[in-house]
Amino acid sequence: MIVLGVDFGKKRTGTAYVDMEIKIPFTLKLIEESNARKVKRALMDIIEEKNIKTVVFGLPLSDSGVESEWCFEIRRFSEFLLKSVNVDVIFVDEYGTSKEAEFILRGKKKSVKKNNTDNLSAVLILENYLNMLRLKENKKVIEDINEKND
Repeated sequence: MIVLGVDFGKKRTGTAYVDMEIKIPFTLKLIEESNARKVKRALMDIIEEKNIKTVVFGLPLSDSGVESEWCFEIRRFSEFLLKSVNVDVIFVDEYGTSKEAEFILRGKKKSVKKNNTDNLSAVLILENYLNMLRLKENKKVIEDINEKND
């Protein structure tokens, strides 16, 4: 199964994908567009081409975990996308992914940073998603062990 990660932005939307068999995310396509319909069309093309069943959107929560106004826009866009495609949508905290991407790309040319920050942020969103799945798995294993010991 292939999962699509999306760093939805006002001017650029970064995308990445992960094959859940190998669990290594890769950058995909930078969508340099501010028009929501065109971003939707580009995502629909990716979803069809890669046979995506799950889309993970990053939500830029505050450091205290509160959703921002932009989180509302991302959720609204995901609903707009769901009117045209049959996928599961998952939201993960993307707090700090842009800063982390900028840190990873430090020392690179400005054009390299501009063209890669959003896609790298999408990779980091997928890393957060994979970490969330691992935590759930580990929690389940601990619960099973505790049940056996009771």
